[in-house]
Amino acid sequence: MILVWSGLRGAVALSLSLSVKRTSDTVQHYLKPEVGTMFVFFTGGIVFLTLIFNGSTTQFLLHILGMDKLSATKLRILKYTRYEMLNKALEAFGELRDDEELGPADWATVKKHITCLNDLDDDPEHPHDVDDRDDHVHTMNIRDIRVRLLNGVQAAYWAMLEEGRINQATANILMRSVDEAMDLVSRQPLCDWKGLKSNVQFPSYYRFLQMSRLPRKLVTYFTVERLESGCYICAAFLRAHRIARRQLHDFLGDSEVARIVIDESNAEGEEARKFLEDVRVTFPQVLRVLKTRQVTYSVLAHLSEYIQNLQKTGLLEEKEMVHLDDALQTDLKKLKRNPPLVKMPRVSDLLNTHPLVGALPAAARDPLLSNTKETVRGHGMIVYREGSRPTGIWLISIGVVKWTSQRLSRRHSLDPILSHGSTLGLYEVLIGKPYICDMITDSVVHCFFIEAEKIDELRHSDPSIEVFLWQESALVIARLLLPQIFEKMAMHEIRVLVAERSTMNIYIKGEDIEIEQNYIGILLEGFLKTRNQNLITPPAVLLPSNADLSLFGLESSAVNLVDYYHTAPSYQVEARARIIFFDMGRASEAQADLQRTASLLSHGHELPRTMSKEHSGLLRWPESFRRSRGAHSASLSEIRNQPGSFSARALQLSMYGSMVSPSGQGHRRHRLRGMPVANKRHSSSYPRVPSRPPNARHLLSVQSEGSNMKRMAAPKDAGQANPAPATADQQQQKAMQDDNWSDDSAGEEVIVRVDSPSMLSFRQSAAGVGSPPHQ
Repeated sequence: MILVWSGLRGAVALSLSLSVKRTSDTVQHYLKPEVGTMFVFFTGGIVFLTLIFNGSTTQFLLHILGMDKLSATKLRILKYTRYEMLNKALEAFGELRDDEELGPADWATVKKHITCLNDLDDDPEHPHDVDDRDDHVHTMNIRDIRVRLLNGVQAAYWAMLEEGRINQATANILMRSVDEAMDLVSRQPLCDWKGLKSNVQFPSYYRFLQMSRLPRKLVTYFTVERLESGCYICAAFLRAHRIARRQLHDFLGDSEVARIVIDESNAEGEEARKFLEDVRVTFPQVLRVLKTRQVTYSVLAHLSEYIQNLQKTGLLEEKEMVHLDDALQTDLKKLKRNPPLVKMPRVSDLLNTHPLVGALPAAARDPLLSNTKETVRGHGMIVYREGSRPTGIWLISIGVVKWTSQRLSRRHSLDPILSHGSTLGLYEVLIGKPYICDMITDSVVHCFFIEAEKIDELRHSDPSIEVFLWQESALVIARLLLPQIFEKMAMHEIRVLVAERSTMNIYIKGEDIEIEQNYIGILLEGFLKTRNQNLITPPAVLLPSNADLSLFGLESSAVNLVDYYHTAPSYQVEARARIIFFDMGRASEAQADLQRTASLLSHGHELPRTMSKEHSGLLRWPESFRRSRGAHSASLSEIRNQPGSFSARALQLSMYGSMVSPSGQGHRRHRLRGMPVANKRHSSSYPRVPSRPPNARHLLSVQSEGSNMKRMAAPKDAGQANPAPATADQQQQKAMQDDNWSDDSAGEEVIVRVDSPSMLSFRQSAAGVGSPPHQ
């Protein structure tokens, strides 16, 4: 009925009638001019009436026939989305309400103009909360979520094409596979991999090339050309599905229907992972060559976009922009004509580029290098088991491992994996307890083993190294205990979070700890007690009493059922405790700019959500997955430009694979002579004592009985000579050296060693940036 009512319209009918009219005007005997005129009149009249009459009443006809109604599944999704829109509206209003020039605004008045949000009920319902006995609704829900996930996969392909991760030919193949899978979602599980199988082949005779006596460069050249397309397709397929799964989980939460589709997506990627594993085992240099090509192309494209933006904002003239862009385009052409062939790194290079080992000074690093054991583990092999004695740590250089645990819940862990650059087992070695989870290889893994005795020697060699080791262990512990927050971040992003938005405190017995709002604590060592005398053992997550438990997927009645989650107004220290606090309030300030997936050279870092869910809009998938590179690039640069910081060195090795010289930024970020240095607060309840460099001040030894006052009153009796007064320039130079040497001490602080610190009370300065939780 709709097709009949749609009538005659469009340019084709008018073109045919005009063609008849033109033919009738020529000299011929079979078509009179009057016939051609009638063709134009009737055709044009019918088209006109169709557009005016039929076109204006088609919507009414659709409504009469019931063809404009949404299914019950889509109505529930839309209603759920409207609640999320309300949260977004409240968040946007909170950011824009106050204005220094125009003054405040009223939410009630603003909401009146948002009519689509006025008739919402108080309690939102999940779109999949339906009767389990209704099989038809359950089937429709699964079909709907499959379509949405495939839409997300396709959007991720577009984003990778824009980023330069895949070329146009690869993108066409990937898009076509999604279109074919869309037609089959109602009859079978996700099947977009079927359309890619014919393009991903690993001939069996390739294995013999690796064992042949042909020149290595020749073998690499031919294998790269043959395997390039397959590797790019598999890598893009796995990445797109991972992005879509994450966004689906963020939008719908812990839904049975979403879990079914997510499991189908994981099963789809098995063959793609196997193909990449075969390539990694047989030709490990191929993946490195392809990744180098991909990154080099993306870096050049990013630089070209950057200088074009400079020209658009007026910072560069057009001639200057053209000069720089021509140089970049020349490099891009050279890259396409003569792609790089990369050599595989040596074992010593792999160790030196690992963030844990490479960040250490040479004196501490050399003993470790001489006592490491290299090993290669195949897919599915056990690295260590939960509950076994911690015999050492594992440095992952290449590959991915997966964790499982009987104690730790994986309910909120969508991708329980740890990639290259991770250090496994470090926390257990530091604390001296059995391994807290199973670590199983999820691909071919190239790793190094260091015995626990060597780590103990390294730990006691320097207090600053010990603090660095605890920070490195917190990276993995945070992902295990809080996967709903830290699993979404890359390892280098968590390093930035630990360095910039966390505080590691040491508490002594008897102290009370009150965690402020928007803080999350992780107990690394020691014992705590709550007011109801519940003993808390490490590792454990410490939450404030007013914490939003829904953020962690917990209900107030079930928080105590998970033995490593604790919420209380205050905690009392039973034994010397070490706690790392994450300031989630400061993290939320950057959330709006950092919620997209990272582009290649993005200097920002994604931070977790706090008070409301951050969804990338599953119903309308984001057009760009690039992260903002604005406000928080400065903080990352400050970390990167601290040459004496172990965390800064580890961050550079994690991001770049080597140490990056900050000299290129000296003209912009160099501290001006005479500028005051901001005081940095200590990160423990009593200050830790770093190792003293040759030019540092001596510590004052203070006794608890009071005899120190007599010794300080008569320094001549102790044989101490008064030092010669220093000039102003010497004092300033010394202050600069002290500031560069220590990350936790600045200005004219005096560190005092006492015999009995348990009776002292330490308070943080109110001027400190982001004061830590109360004590």
